[in-house]
Amino acid sequence: MCLGIGFLIVSVSAFSVSGVTIDPSGALDPGDVVNVSLAVYAASGAAFPSYDDLQFISGLDDPVWKYSIVVNGVENVRPVAGGRTLTISGFELAYSDRDEVLVKVSLRGHIPMTSVPGSTKNLLMIQELDARGYTINSTIVTVSHLIGTPTPTPTPSFGSVSVTSSPSGAHVYLDNAYRGLTPLNMNAVSNGNHVLVLRLDRYEDDSRTISVTGNSVLVNAALTPIPAPTPTATSTLQPTATGTVQPGQTTVVAGEYGSLSITTSPPGATVYIDGEVKGVTPATIPGLSAGKHSVLLNLTGYTLLNTTITVNAGKTAEYSTGLSASEKTPGFTVMGAALSLGVFLVYRNLRK
Repeated sequence: MCLGIGFLIVSVSAFSVSGVTIDPSGALDPGDVVNVSLAVYAASGAAFPSYDDLQFISGLDDPVWKYSIVVNGVENVRPVAGGRTLTISGFELAYSDRDEVLVKVSLRGHIPMTSVPGSTKNLLMIQELDARGYTINSTIVTVSHLIGTPTPTPTPSFGSVSVTSSPSGAHVYLDNAYRGLTPLNMNAVSNGNHVLVLRLDRYEDDSRTISVTGNSVLVNAALTPIPAPTPTATSTLQPTATGTVQPGQTTVVAGEYGSLSITTSPPGATVYIDGEVKGVTPATIPGLSAGKHSVLLNLTGYTLLNTTITVNAGKTAEYSTGLSASEKTPGFTVMGAALSLGVFLVYRNLRK
């Protein structure tokens, strides 16, 4: 049987153990000095057999024993002893059934240098020997303690993310990559911060940053419905930057925003919106004002793609295109990129 720090399991025997203390009670390292004290009831209602012995075995180096025998409250202190083993004869402990016989034991020694940190070390073992000197196995009691501190469990490099939404069926994007519909479990998500976006028609996009540290991250998003648009008066012939608004056209309500989702084949193209870098395809760019926006897609080895896309308030415009491999004419790609970026910078300054 094993005794941890402050815990004792006693088997069926002629004695019982109580009052176990270990000093110091905290972390013990190889070479540390430790004191173990306890009390053994050798007789209490039943006499200890005179033909048996009570034996104590030290698991410490340089052990020193101090003990006394207390009979009906009268204590008899015995000489200090050394050695790994302390044996008390049954003739010293055998009294009548009416007598109470108590053995007080104190052990002092060093934690062996061979002890393995993180393992449990038996500091002391108590057992009863029969008339032939054999151990009665059912009587063995051990006092043990953890050596050092347990090795911490390493943090896994990946975790998982579980996403639910109300209502369900929302599209899930993790770091601009489409992953599926809610409810969704994503395994092998690398540790670190990630951008999670949930998108569902007629609901506002839910965008948040989550942190994965080898654990399971649970996300439950309550999506917010997009309010029904308020009817706006139709514009008459009013001049605009692109010409005259035709009858029946509606004006764009200021302050409304939408999103733009862009995918390319191959992926990895840098996305410029109105001359500003917004990400790398596949990408979803939220917070764009409603209206037309100039889009430039730039990928090394491919022809620059320049287009205009209209973003509607409260909605996500989807744009997917294939990129054409550029001709390998020296200096062509760099010059083309410089010219296109110059056009965009001029465009952006005009918008300001």
